[in-house]
Amino acid sequence: MTLKKIGAIGGAIAVAVCWPIAVGQVGERIYLDTVGKYENPYVKISNESYDRGYLSSEAVSRIEIKDEFKPLFEEEGLPSVWHVSHKIKHGLLGMTSYSQLELDEGLQKVAAQAWGEGVAPITFQTETSLTRHTEFKVVINPVAYKDDFGSSVSSEPFIFDGDVDGKGAGEFHYHLPQFSVTTTANETMEMLNFTGGGKGKMDGQFWLGNQKAQLGSVKFIDSNNDKAVSLTNMSVAMSNVLTEPAKDAEADENTRLTNENKVTIEKIVSFDGKDYDNFNFDLSFIGLDYPAIARLGNMSDDINEQMTQEQQEEALLALDLLVAKGLTLAMDDLSLTTPMGDVRSQVRFVVKPGLARASQSVDKIAEKLTGNIALELPKQLVEMDPALLERATMMEQAEIVERLDDKYVLNMQVEGDKVILANGDQLPLGMLFMLFM
Repeated sequence: MTLKKIGAIGGAIAVAVCWPIAVGQVGERIYLDTVGKYENPYVKISNESYDRGYLSSEAVSRIEIKDEFKPLFEEEGLPSVWHVSHKIKHGLLGMTSYSQLELDEGLQKVAAQAWGEGVAPITFQTETSLTRHTEFKVVINPVAYKDDFGSSVSSEPFIFDGDVDGKGAGEFHYHLPQFSVTTTANETMEMLNFTGGGKGKMDGQFWLGNQKAQLGSVKFIDSNNDKAVSLTNMSVAMSNVLTEPAKDAEADENTRLTNENKVTIEKIVSFDGKDYDNFNFDLSFIGLDYPAIARLGNMSDDINEQMTQEQQEEALLALDLLVAKGLTLAMDDLSLTTPMGDVRSQVRFVVKPGLARASQSVDKIAEKLTGNIALELPKQLVEMDPALLERATMMEQAEIVERLDDKYVLNMQVEGDKVILANGDQLPLGMLFMLFM
């Protein structure tokens, strides 16, 4: 028994002694794989060095701004290449990394004015297990800067933390309690309680999951003209959800993507001091063919530039597939309470599946189109704009809109190439666009 105990203890000691080397090797592999596979539309990341030791390692990453964004940095006198140093410790069950931005002598002087002498502007700490599950925390340290010309910047720490597994799925949270900027023109922005988070993973150009951001308040002040505009309790939410085909679905049925976007603002105060309350915006794209939208997403960089004939054909094929499979656009709520009354709007369009080569017969999309449009505008708001009043009067005379005591109301259905009004009259679909031009 004694020998077994000694053997067990000896084996445990041997494992404990050898483990940091194994973790160090895995850590280096994880680091190099992560750097090599990292994709971002704005920067390129590469490994500058990795010195693996017994209990710890040191590494340096190189971050280079992509060519199309370099002028933005160069115009401000900022470098387009940055380096991040990493100090990595190997433990029994994983590794811990502490990283910070490296600054040259010129930027160190600038950073010292904003963050203080010897204070790193940003730090990044991670803990990674052998399964590649990683917990991370990014901190942008508080800023207190003021120059001789009246400009100033102040902020409390910005904290961004979360975790991510070996497959890239994770959850994150962030919080910035306070941030303010004052310019030499005596203009000020004050922001309070910016929080948010999300859960999901990146799949090419798409975030699959949900994200939400909330802002307690933001205020823009023009002290010279004694004017201000402010927002209170703003919330922005987004989700992308995939739906797999049913087991009994047709063989050519693909995964579908539903994208939902919501914005709410409790109160807006304009420069003239008027209050606008309860702004709501709810927009969804439902049942998008995921292979088609993913192809378009992967081509997004090419779309912003001059496309070759081959790229144009590929984009049109993806659009054709998107339309052929059918889709729904739904703006379920666009509303706002104004000093003149409530604004309300709803729009929904459905393109039924079955139309092949839509890019070659755009006019045939109408054959697959259904939907509805609803709009309410306060009478006082319409009468404030002569052009809008003229258009509303014309549409009232044509019995397209109805004028009530305090508002104008529009309700119409879309069926194929026809628009059906609330009174049952029908108009060609083409007139729908002419009415709002």
